[in-house]
Amino acid sequence: MLKIFHIIPFICLCIFPVAGAEVSSEVAAAGFIEKLVNDALGIVNHSGMSEDEKRKGLSECVNKDLDIDRITQAVFAPLGYKDLSDEDKEKVKEFMKKYLVDFYAGEGKLSAMVNAKLSGKLVAAPKEKDFSVKTNFKKDSSSVEIVWITDGQRVYYVEIAGFNQITTLRSEMKSAVGTGTLMEYINKRSAK
Repeated sequence: MLKIFHIIPFICLCIFPVAGAEVSSEVAAAGFIEKLVNDALGIVNHSGMSEDEKRKGLSECVNKDLDIDRITQAVFAPLGYKDLSDEDKEKVKEFMKKYLVDFYAGEGKLSAMVNAKLSGKLVAAPKEKDFSVKTNFKKDSSSVEIVWITDGQRVYYVEIAGFNQITTLRSEMKSAVGTGTLMEYINKRSAK
């Protein structure tokens, strides 16, 4: 019977650091999203910056904080992305970086974000090998929930007011490419 009491501390030492690491990772994921959002809102709300300067600042956020590899693969998978050469995949990723800036901060979208603020506590939870972080934004009397999927260092997926952004992007790209090939579309868009 006394042997069981010797094992209990060992079990606690094995279990609690793992549980503590998971909670710590959730806190880190929520902290990462909070910093990303506050940095982006700081750019959008900066009264001394022009619209072009704001887009440039947001573009730097996209390049630094979004997992372009995973997003590009998810969006372009139905269009034959995995069969492209490494060189063509790089072209598609570069296109995606620019496209995401327009998608999230295009005409009229920057002004829609001015004076928006994070509201309430960010809620993080494990989601497969990543974390789901729920945020709530308020502007005037309206609010919108945004869910971010992150590994704590980069964002892979965003859901805004229940709309899956990967699905939206995939649909837009499928429609834009039409009956042509992905690379025909990318090369034509890159030439502009």
